[in-house]
Amino acid sequence: MGGVRPGFVPVPGSVNLLLDAAPDAVTRAAAEEVQHAGLRLQWLSAVEGYVETQWYDVRSRTSSAEPLSGDLDRTVKIRLFADPTAGKTRLVAECVVTSLVDPSRPHRELERMAPDGHAGRELLQQILDRVTRRFAR
Repeated sequence: MGGVRPGFVPVPGSVNLLLDAAPDAVTRAAAEEVQHAGLRLQWLSAVEGYVETQWYDVRSRTSSAEPLSGDLDRTVKIRLFADPTAGKTRLVAECVVTSLVDPSRPHRELERMAPDGHAGRELLQQILDRVTRRFAR
């Protein structure tokens, strides 16, 4: 296909929102809010409805293309998937942590949704709250 949006689905426990806007507008707004929160983008495609951050250390507030092997539990990646549905957009958001760094296995196999109370999960919720306010009527 040649796009940036991956073929996998969001991890179990992802957050779902229904917004009254077009997917490309929601995608661009989400990317802006991610950057406003201080995270660096790894991938963005408004056409495909996809936003992905670099790995982000919630304690040091730094980004990296690869997860830092020091304290993996505090390093997160946020992905947002925007899809059209009944004239609106379904936005699915995940904030994942990885259990270990193993170059012989795909990163995705090692990712899980950050648990409730995790600083990354709270950051994701703040981003989603700001996106939701942008499309409130």
